[in-house]
Amino acid sequence: MSTSLDDLNPAPRDAARRAFADLDVREISYAVTSTLRTLAEQRALYAQGREGLATVNALRAAAGLPALPEAENHYTVTNANGTSVALGGTGRSPHQLGRALDVVPLGEHGPEWPDSKDPRWYDIAASFEAEGFEWGGRWADFPDRPHYQYPA
Repeated sequence: MSTSLDDLNPAPRDAARRAFADLDVREISYAVTSTLRTLAEQRALYAQGREGLATVNALRAAAGLPALPEAENHYTVTNANGTSVALGGTGRSPHQLGRALDVVPLGEHGPEWPDSKDPRWYDIAASFEAEGFEWGGRWADFPDRPHYQYPA
């Protein structure tokens, strides 16, 4: 799974670079955990929390992702299975289309996924929303705090 801004389409890539420059000026530490995803990666992430651990880890292995421990297979990561609705799927992720990225706070020991009320989520979101990104943390039905997607 890519974490490179170079794998994003030009408009979201440039907007993300401006957001990161703002975060740097404000001295807010962050880590990019995902940009472009393949169909296999998207399907593996979609299975997490929905399928048994053996199935999830088989999909992850096929996508070149590391195996998950049991403790991490109890929550869902995405609502998009990677296949378009027109073809019977739940939809393609903006990550597959090169217009989304996941960004988390960076702590003393690396990337963190803190509690939903942690102010760092909102600090990061302010920079991305100012550049035109939609923040998944504002979604009422499936809040996805690390997720930022650029309009098509």
